[in-house]
Amino acid sequence: MGQIVRCPLVGAPCSKPILIEEKTFFLAEAEEPEDVRKRRIKAISEAIADKFKIRSALDEKGINSFTCKICEMIQICSYGIADITDNNPNVLFELGIMIALGKPTIILKRRRQKMKLILPSDLNAIEIILFTEYIDIIDPLRKVIVKLPSPEPLPSPLEDIEKIKPQIAQELKNIGGDIVKEFRESLQQAKLDTISLREEKIEIPAKLSETIRNLEKKLDDMVKLGFVTDDRTAFLRGNYYHNQGKYNDALASYNWYLELRPDDPIILNNRGSAYHELGKYKQALADFNRSLELRPDDPVTLNNRGTTYSKLGKYKQALADFNRSLELRPDDHRIIYNLACLFSLQRKANEALAYLRKAIEKNKKYREMAKTDKDFDNIRGGPRFKKLIESD
Repeated sequence: MGQIVRCPLVGAPCSKPILIEEKTFFLAEAEEPEDVRKRRIKAISEAIADKFKIRSALDEKGINSFTCKICEMIQICSYGIADITDNNPNVLFELGIMIALGKPTIILKRRRQKMKLILPSDLNAIEIILFTEYIDIIDPLRKVIVKLPSPEPLPSPLEDIEKIKPQIAQELKNIGGDIVKEFRESLQQAKLDTISLREEKIEIPAKLSETIRNLEKKLDDMVKLGFVTDDRTAFLRGNYYHNQGKYNDALASYNWYLELRPDDPIILNNRGSAYHELGKYKQALADFNRSLELRPDDPVTLNNRGTTYSKLGKYKQALADFNRSLELRPDDHRIIYNLACLFSLQRKANEALAYLRKAIEKNKKYREMAKTDKDFDNIRGGPRFKKLIESD
């Protein structure tokens, strides 16, 4: 429905293409006991009925850049609701962003007995609903919602150019389209697809790598003008960043893609891998679980989830995933190496050494990896381990 390309915090152009969802509220709320939050959500949901959706930062797990992600969520929403009852700093911060972005916003404030209600003067022009219990907000909120204006996205520089010089704007769009096409083709040449943990970084030829970097800069310049890229480009770009070890940048691309296609098992796997590399194992596990719900017998995702289970100390679940993955790909040396790591973590030296030996026989790189891999710390001091990793 439109695009906002300027950051309300620093005023600089934002490189993320953001599409506004017409009937969506961002709810700024404090983290409270679950029963309190349930009452708040239930009352708001009843007031807005099925016509609107609610987004809240409390529902987001593993946000990689919290300020940026919250801003992105608010920009996506057409309207805002803020419960400022306890003057929670996070809620007030989110309210500030909503006001800065010009989002039509409704404020909720609980009445306190024997306490005079004082609101900042700047908020007096905004719709304020006072309540004693959350059930009290239902009818007033309904009345306010019917008066809400239709959201009006801020024009991008490209849209402004189009009003004055439509021919120039069209030429810029054509240039952007050509850049996207070349950028995508270059990324496809790099052969980046499904991400597997413990996989070696894919070495991109120097000339191709330079081409990608140059195209990336050009594309960012076009996005700052208001040019909107596509989900396929975000997918490939996320994989490129992942391969470069830029996991936060990868998450930003994956998050945007999943806003458009939330049930893509490949991207869920790849985002889970980025979370894993950042040490956010619970978030990684959530993505791997969802990916496997959509594609139950994918050996790469099973292997990735097994690796994450290992990091969480859930060795039984890890073993089940590795075994199933190995059934699907009997000769996959990555899985064999992961089994060696798993048994080492459990201090099962015989099994660990047996699988490590098999992995090294299939690929000599695992001898070097094992020398520094912390998963082998439990058996590193043993003579058999030393002999195995030191032999040619």
